[in-house]
Amino acid sequence: MTEMILSEQLDLFVADIIDAVPKGELSTMEYPIFAISTRPDPKPYRFENPKTGAWMEILPSSKGRATIHDKDILLYCFGQLAEAANRGRQVSRKVHMVAYDFLKQTNRGTGGREYRAITDALVRLRGTTFNTNVRDGSQLAQKGSVFGLIDYGQAVTDNSGRLTHVEVVISEHLFAALNNKQILTYNPEYFMLSTGYERRLYELCRKHCGNQNSWEIGFKNLHNKFGVRSSLREFRRKIKELVVKQSIPDYYIHLLEKNGPDTIEKLIVKRKTSKNYISES
Repeated sequence: MTEMILSEQLDLFVADIIDAVPKGELSTMEYPIFAISTRPDPKPYRFENPKTGAWMEILPSSKGRATIHDKDILLYCFGQLAEAANRGRQVSRKVHMVAYDFLKQTNRGTGGREYRAITDALVRLRGTTFNTNVRDGSQLAQKGSVFGLIDYGQAVTDNSGRLTHVEVVISEHLFAALNNKQILTYNPEYFMLSTGYERRLYELCRKHCGNQNSWEIGFKNLHNKFGVRSSLREFRRKIKELVVKQSIPDYYIHLLEKNGPDTIEKLIVKRKTSKNYISES
């Protein structure tokens, strides 16, 4: 991918590429930054990986922690920026996108509720911050660092009060990941996944299975990576529903059980042989 050039003046990048595919930044795929519930979650959340020593504190604003559906704005922006860079265009952290185009490409409706939801998402994205020792992918810092998702967000309306376009300034932390090619392509069918559990499982499969034929993860570790407050028992029930549904694009999932159906040892992921997006960065 062509290296991106960031204007020091933060010139406005216009997101106008029709066939751009969504892209996800690696650390936001690996760590449970986003709440998977659509209900506001105003409580801080702490993630710890006992094997690597990585930790992250997610600090929401009074409006709640950014949700995995709010993340669609970032996936859309990353996809537009990456494709523009591939075409030799100058890009910037400051992104202008047409609200209607965003709603259509992320498989949302175009009614008043969907337009209003964009503004709510901007508030949560701007208000959620992180304190972590994770730096530059898998590297760990000796001390914690604080960063956010976006530095600024604005929903612009016309004279009739209808939202026409959105301006977002992506944080330097996330934009650096784009410059360093720390991103992966999402299957556009991701936007058809209605629940947070489906979306979170897809991005974990996408990141960890990659172009391998299979991947497996211990069930307690999976529960930790989801970043949910529900009990392990409730989490097990949700994952079992996904196994029956088999709705995750590009991947089959099944559970390896031991000593009865209530004791799940690990989740097994197998890549489908049909065309998918795992080979693209």
